[in-house]
Amino acid sequence: MSTVLQDRDRIARDLHDLAIQRLFATGMTLQSATRFIDHPEALERVESAVDAPDDTIKVIRSTIFSLKARDRDTGTGLRSRCLREVDAATEVLGFAPTLRVDGLLDTAVPETVSAHVIAVLREALANAARHGHTNRVEVHVESDEHQVRLRVRDDGVGPPATPTRHSGLGNMRERAESLGGTCTFGPAPDGGAILEWRAPLT
Repeated sequence: MSTVLQDRDRIARDLHDLAIQRLFATGMTLQSATRFIDHPEALERVESAVDAPDDTIKVIRSTIFSLKARDRDTGTGLRSRCLREVDAATEVLGFAPTLRVDGLLDTAVPETVSAHVIAVLREALANAARHGHTNRVEVHVESDEHQVRLRVRDDGVGPPATPTRHSGLGNMRERAESLGGTCTFGPAPDGGAILEWRAPLT
């Protein structure tokens, strides 16, 4: 087990020291290059590419956290609990969902809200396994000083045109409304389904 933990620490360190630094340098180079581009279409493409390294850095940092958190199965913070829910869904889904976490989840989100987040995440993953016929599930949990947001997206068949059962979605909506938040569920722009659940932190 110590060898596994050492490997995780090494991978996390390499991702931080090598991948993130190179992506940051690439983003800075692209940004400085925009000053020398006169063609409008080319400039637009380069400017859109400048944001790509930042998004990738966020994903890598989330991965680093996951690598470091997997040996803390007894963690009580919201991050660790989200990780455990995603890990638990792997066997049912037949593949590992991707998890991205942003913000001060462990300190900014009170337990009264965290409990709802975990319950909604568990229900959303179960729904994807039961009804989605999906090969990919993406989970994103983030918070700021105002709210916490949970987003679960899959590439399955999408929501049914005429739903026959509302209990799962109804429970998730009731949890959001009890906190003064919102819950939406519908088709994703490029296929599949997407759930967005939000709750204020005040």
